[in-house]
Amino acid sequence: MPDTPNTPNYAWPDMEKRRVMGKPTKRLDGPMKSSGRAKYASDYKQDGLLYGALLTSPHAHARVTSIDTSEAEKLSGVTAVHTIASAGMELMWRGQEVASVAAETEEIAKDATRKIKVQYEVLPHLVREDDLAKAGARAKPAGEQVKGDPDKAFQEADAVVEQHYGIPVITHCCLEPHGNAIEWKGDHVNLSPPRRMFPASAATCPTISKFPLPTCTCKCNTSAADSAASSPRILGAGGRASVESQRRPAGQAVPRSSN
Repeated sequence: MPDTPNTPNYAWPDMEKRRVMGKPTKRLDGPMKSSGRAKYASDYKQDGLLYGALLTSPHAHARVTSIDTSEAEKLSGVTAVHTIASAGMELMWRGQEVASVAAETEEIAKDATRKIKVQYEVLPHLVREDDLAKAGARAKPAGEQVKGDPDKAFQEADAVVEQHYGIPVITHCCLEPHGNAIEWKGDHVNLSPPRRMFPASAATCPTISKFPLPTCTCKCNTSAADSAASSPRILGAGGRASVESQRRPAGQAVPRSSN
């Protein structure tokens, strides 16, 4: 109970008054997901579909000294190879993207990444940053935000406790794999992103190409109540991006092009 009339009451309501907590909740997309009928971007394989694969850095800290994509470009079935990290670029973590490949099959795309020859200058790295002096001149400024005077606050505090605190990694483990299905038709692009990401994807849709696109449509086909059908039309640089949501009965096939 609140100590004074002006203190907010944060106590949980009585069980019989609760509307969500402790109550069974039925999700409209539950039957589709639990039965395996839900369709995600990776489920749509139209004629002419291309697959992408990434080559990433095997080092926690390195600099690219040279990169040769010629063998990957010659591989049958490869349609494009794009260099992301050019010679001289510093890579700051293991798994940072170095190059990407587009090919007629996923297997060919992965094989092509193995044919890309990259020379690295392996640089020192820190796993724990307890003592930044160990980084020496390699230390880089971070995005620290300071309000007030922390040093003064510590000096004026009645008690100071210094400890190391950590937070375990939490992931939502969604059923849907990350991925996009993109169809390019002349000056129009249809983008089918993960259903949880399509409002943000629509905002960046016009930037997927260096060429100006008059229209970019971001579509999400789902039977779920959270389809965000009310998402507003989003305008972006380089063209117009719109959000569309098509709700269909559970189990009904969704015709969608994916290139």
